[in-house]
Amino acid sequence: MKKSLLIVDDDEVMVLLLKKLFEKKYAVFTASDGVEAMHWLYKGIVPNLVISDLMMENITGYEFIKHLLTSMLYKMTPIIIVSSIPSNELTKEFPTVEVINKPFDPIVLKNLVDANILKFTNPEVSCNN
Repeated sequence: MKKSLLIVDDDEVMVLLLKKLFEKKYAVFTASDGVEAMHWLYKGIVPNLVISDLMMENITGYEFIKHLLTSMLYKMTPIIIVSSIPSNELTKEFPTVEVINKPFDPIVLKNLVDANILKFTNPEVSCNN
């Protein structure tokens, strides 16, 4: 069974790019904002990793990520923020979350996703290996 990703971004082009980048290897679920992402979670989708933007309508990425980090079910789910906000600001607020700044190299993101899924699927594996 394929591992799954939940991609949350209100930029349709970004969602299409990320879906294309990952759909061969992973089951990809997409949401245009935090409300739609929460809908997937309430339907029982438990993603192996979440990629999220921050600046969205309705429930923002900030609120959605805070929900994940405080949830008993999702708090161990790896999260990657893809944002134009400087990563040093975000790592202060979300120290356990990976951050990639826009614009980004898709290969770098792909490698980060693969490493985090491997690390959280096999906890003895480090992302640096």
